[in-house]
Amino acid sequence: NEQEDAKVKSDYDVQNSVEHADDSLHQGSWDWYSYMQKGEIQHNFCQNFPETSKILEHVRRTNLLFEEIPFGFCFFSKLHPQSSINSHSAPMNFRLRLHLPLIVPDSSAGTTTTTKETHGLSCGIRVGPTVQPWTTDRAIVLDDAYEHEVWNHTNEERVLLLVDIWHPDVQKQERERIVAMFQHAKEQGWIGNK
Repeated sequence: NEQEDAKVKSDYDVQNSVEHADDSLHQGSWDWYSYMQKGEIQHNFCQNFPETSKILEHVRRTNLLFEEIPFGFCFFSKLHPQSSINSHSAPMNFRLRLHLPLIVPDSSAGTTTTTKETHGLSCGIRVGPTVQPWTTDRAIVLDDAYEHEVWNHTNEERVLLLVDIWHPDVQKQERERIVAMFQHAKEQGWIGNK
């Protein structure tokens, strides 16, 4: 089918996730495989996911990727069945976060009952007062400086590609100064490794 061939195919392998969240931000199990972690490109991702890497390299060439900043991330995010990520917010609003859903359980099936928080969705996201499900092949763009949370109360995995990009209101000169500020802080040993 020509229409199916025109779609970008993911090279994500759900068996290939190697990073696992071990902090108090979530309940259940949440894994990821990073292309960019704390603003730094992870080259082993490029070897394991060449097709996705080509697309992300294009985003880098357009200077949209939120890199060289310790708050920049890009990864496959796998939220296991019966898991959730607690309400949280980003430390600043220099970026926007893209959720590109790859594997999405039926959000109406599962164990969630209708509540104010979930609106009856067994798999979804809340950003500020807005609650919605993910839809495969339909991106969600959010300013994660707003309080947000996600949940998957189904018996299937939810997988998406998360990509941090520069907020369009941050101009080129401002971006350069922000990157320089964080680079200086890193060189001084105030953040990250020297």
